[in-house]
Amino acid sequence: MSSECTDGCQADSYCKTTWIVAGGAVKETGCITTRTDLTDQKCKTNRKGLVSCICNSERCNDASFSIPSDVALAARPTIKCYNNDMNEDNFCFGHYCIFSVESVMNDFGDVYPASYYPTRGCNDDEYNDDLNSVNMCYMTNGYIRCKCDTEFCNKGQPYPVPLGGVLCYFSATDSRDPPPALKYCRGHLCYRLPPDYNGFVQRGCLSVSDGAPEETKKPGCYSNFKFCNENLCNGDYTEDVASGNGVTETTTAVTVLETTTLVLNISATS
Repeated sequence: MSSECTDGCQADSYCKTTWIVAGGAVKETGCITTRTDLTDQKCKTNRKGLVSCICNSERCNDASFSIPSDVALAARPTIKCYNNDMNEDNFCFGHYCIFSVESVMNDFGDVYPASYYPTRGCNDDEYNDDLNSVNMCYMTNGYIRCKCDTEFCNKGQPYPVPLGGVLCYFSATDSRDPPPALKYCRGHLCYRLPPDYNGFVQRGCLSVSDGAPEETKKPGCYSNFKFCNENLCNGDYTEDVASGNGVTETTTAVTVLETTTLVLNISATS
């Protein structure tokens, strides 16, 4: 993969350019950092007339980069999806339906359904890779996000998410009033984000639905996330020197308790 794109992206990224087909103008350039092998997915399009193409050599998406003439482009079918009010007369159109909801975590990192209203809508992404893949749900620190491709499939959470058995450190700013004692959670993988502008580092757990792409349970990088697959492997963040898990190992000693498998599935209410 490319070590640098035209706007200075990190290592192990694909370079990407998106064009507005009607006028041929470049809409944006950037990167896709993913655990998914996109080598055979050179170009993708959507119903809005956008075409995105990727490449994987140094600075390959410069001004000379263009849509290959031999690429066959076909947008996925357009479907109807529920909006937030669940009224079939107030639907939206897209290639995919989306569903997200926040759950509640207790002091032990267990996750339970909450009274928060789910968010529903439509999506027209050109690329669907890694955690943005179709027909799966994933959960990070109590937030469940799903994407499916059949009509009105976002009425409720389309796929249950079983918690994995890896113990991880937890520290998040995106959950509503997490318990003060909550320092650990469980998932298929642990993750860590780079420090924010205040120096705060988010840590947590990732769990994915059964049948999700295999790469979603592998250590590595996706967007700004660094994933690892050993107990408490997200305790230290070293950007320049990473272990084989993608995150520097920690020496903190914690007793790991055996836990039963919990599967979280939010009902279609609200």
